Parts: sequence; structure tokens; C-alpha cells
Amino acid sequence: MSIKRVTQAELPWVNQQYEHIGFQPSSLDNEMIAIVMSQDDYAGIGRLVKLNDHEAELGGIYILDKFRGQSLAHEVVSFLVEESKRLGLDTVYCIPFEELQHFYKKFGFHEFDVTAPSVEPKILTKYHWCLESYDKNVLLLKLNHR
Repeated sequence: MSIKRVTQAELPWVNQQYEHIGFQPSSLDNEMIAIVMSQDDYAGIGRLVKLNDHEAELGGIYILDKFRGQSLAHEVVSFLVEESKRLGLDTVYCIPFEELQHFYKKFGFHEFDVTAPSVEPKILTKYHWCLESYDKNVLLLKLNHR
């Protein structure tokens, strides 16, 4: 198992996976995308989307079916949380499906008051889009580095 940053050449494969599962497509313009490899195969992906100079959204975590049960999602999230620290971000948001709340809490994500005036407007817009677009309930979680 290894994790690396996605290159422009790998971006079409990433977006094909996201299209398959109904996630929004990625771009390398404002995103850092990680790809997890199992031997020489692409096994999964995740991304940090910069919202501004101090905040980002962690999301797009997806492990291909044949690689599930190998803790690869844990590895991707751990990698992205470390990248967010390295990038000097103050806050990382996450919009997981409700049943994944316990998983994200292991990394320090917590629930917070989504009506607080300090919440990044872009993340609120996406949160409401997710609530309307998915059949499952989603949560808005936050990780503070500072």
C-alpha cells in the first residue's frame, strides 16, 4: 500500500470514479487529491478542496469495492489530515454520511453549530447541496488545527 498525490494524467481516472458514485468532479486548480495504491493497482482516492487560505474540505473518500476491508480509507484520511497540517490550514470541514461519524471522530472531526456566523459560506452551500442530493443523511463536521 502506498499513497501519492494525483497527477494531471491520473485526473480522468479520478473523475471517472467520482462520476460512477455521484460525487462532484475534481480539478487540480484548488484541490490536493490523494490516490492509494495496492501493489500496482489504483485502490482509492480522497481530496482536500481549498475553500480559502485557511480552510479546506476533506472529502471524496472512495475505496474501490475489491479493495475494501483493508483499512485503506483510514490511510487516505490520515494522509489528507497530515497534508492539511503541512499546508498550514486552520480548519478542515468534512461532510460524511451520518453512519461514518464515528470513523471521522477518530481523526478529531467533531460536530459544531452550523448556524455560527464563522462557518465558511462555500461549505454551507455544499452541505445543503448534499442534504438535498443524497438519499442518506449527511453531517457537517469540523477539525481545528489551531
